[in-house]
Amino acid sequence: KTYIDDVFSTYLYEGVGSGYNDISVNNGIDLSGEGGLVWVKNRDDSKGHVLADTVRGATKTLYSDTNAAEVTYNNRVKSFSSTGFTVGKDDEVDYQNKSYASWTFRKQKGFFDIVTYTGNGQANRVVTHNLGSVPGCIMIKRLTGSIEDWRVYHRGSDLENPGDYYLRLNQNHARNNADTFMDTIPTSTQFLLNSYSDVNANGETYV
Repeated sequence: KTYIDDVFSTYLYEGVGSGYNDISVNNGIDLSGEGGLVWVKNRDDSKGHVLADTVRGATKTLYSDTNAAEVTYNNRVKSFSSTGFTVGKDDEVDYQNKSYASWTFRKQKGFFDIVTYTGNGQANRVVTHNLGSVPGCIMIKRLTGSIEDWRVYHRGSDLENPGDYYLRLNQNHARNNADTFMDTIPTSTQFLLNSYSDVNANGETYV
């Protein structure tokens, strides 16, 4: 059996700062073999939320609290292993005597998946996934071109028609009634997107 401890971890650690080895977080999650996402946040300062995954690569950073484009940092999340991940010497992930929280999501059917795709600018764009079950939440971020907010589908946004709405992960706005997800419910193999630039601009890349 696969248990939640095999695919998800909340792990707290203390920063050591420069002059010390990189911090290897051993949370028992096989990221190098199975794939997944790491989310790190400084708990003491107003630093950003750092997100890195095995599909885009460890050094490719996204911020869940801003609409900033993807950036490359070699000293934030540096690598993934069969037991967790390693962070380098950057204040966002390792500052002396600062406390950090990390959340690790491993790829697993029925739990979590990561998909990248290229937009085509056409309505009813089909994006396939490998979750093997109907997603309860979908988070989308544009990686290239103009800066866009995160777009989020959540089955709890409306009890009857959640596909009619989207949320912005990096904003405190109320839900928005728009057909970003084509007013449809995702299936166990795919979901639909409209032609909007935040989720499906022609030739642009998304995760």
